[in-house]
Amino acid sequence: MHTIRKKPYNDLNSYLREIFGGKVYKITIDSGLTCPNRVNGSGCIYCNERGSGTGLLKKGYNIEAQIRLGIEGLRRKYKKIDAFIAYFQSYTNTYAPLSILKINWDIIRNFPEIQGISIGTRPDCIDHDRLELLNEFAPNYKVFLELGLQSINEEHLKWVGRGHTVKEFENAVSMIKQYPFNIIVHLIFGFPNQDIREITKTALYLSHLGIQGVKIHLLYVAKGSPLQKIYEMGHFKPVDKDIYIEMVYAFLEHLNPEVVIHRLTGDAHRGELIAPLWSADKSGILSEIKTKLKDNESFQGKRFMNLSSKTINSCIHA
Repeated sequence: MHTIRKKPYNDLNSYLREIFGGKVYKITIDSGLTCPNRVNGSGCIYCNERGSGTGLLKKGYNIEAQIRLGIEGLRRKYKKIDAFIAYFQSYTNTYAPLSILKINWDIIRNFPEIQGISIGTRPDCIDHDRLELLNEFAPNYKVFLELGLQSINEEHLKWVGRGHTVKEFENAVSMIKQYPFNIIVHLIFGFPNQDIREITKTALYLSHLGIQGVKIHLLYVAKGSPLQKIYEMGHFKPVDKDIYIEMVYAFLEHLNPEVVIHRLTGDAHRGELIAPLWSADKSGILSEIKTKLKDNESFQGKRFMNLSSKTINSCIHA
C-alpha cells in the first residue's frame, strides 16, 4: 500500500515536522477585523458573530496578550513544543488599512518562539500592496496564506452569499504565486445537490492550480448564523455522515499527493452546533475516513496519478 509520511494522506503534522524540524502548534489570534460581507450585508449564511474565531479581543485580550495566553496554554498542555505559528483566523485578516495590518502582524516579532505566520482571508481582499507587506516576513518566517474558496460551483457561492466568484479566486492565486507563500484553500462539503462528480472536479481543479494545502469544512448549522433560520424552516438538510466520508474519500483520491491536508472536517464552537449532531465527533469521523482508505487500499492521489494532463483539463472544463 502506498503511504505518504506514514499516513494514507499528506498530513499537516508530518509536513510541519519536516519544515520546522520538530513539533509545531498554532496560536489562534483574533485581531478584531471584519469582512466585506458583514460590512455590506449579513455575511455568509454559515457564519455567526464570532466568525469562526475565539472572540478573545472582545474579552479584553489584545493580540500580544492572546499570543502569551496561547503559548502558556499550549506549553502547559504539551511537553514538547519546538515552534509556534501565529494564525490570524477570525474573519478577513487582510481587510484593513495597511498601517493596521502592519501593526497587527509585527507583534509576532516580539516572540522568538513563533516561526510561522498564517493569514486567513478572502480572494477579493488580496492585492499587491498587502502581499508585499506580508512578504516582509518571508525571510524569517514560514508564511501561509489561507484563502476561502469554499466551492468551485458559482451557484453554491451565490447561495451562501460569498460575494466573490471563482474567477476572483483564480486571480488571487495568480497574484499570490508570485511570492514564496504556502497557499491553503478552504473548501466546504455538504452543499445542497453537491455530488461526487463535483468533489472530484474540485480536487483536480486545485491540483491543476498548484496550491500547497487544503482545509475541508463540513457545512454545519451554527447557532446564530443565517443558516440556522433556513434549517429551522426546513429549507436545508445537512449531509449524512456516510455521504460526507465518501466525499472526502473521493476528494483525496483525486488530489495531487503533494498537497498538504490541513483539515478533513470542521466542528462548531462548544455550544454552537445545531446540526448535524454527528459532526461533533471529529475524532470518530477522522477515524472512519482513515479506515475507509485502509480497507480499500487507497491513498491521496491514487486516481490523480493515473490521469494525464489532457484528461485532467478535460475533467476541469467539463
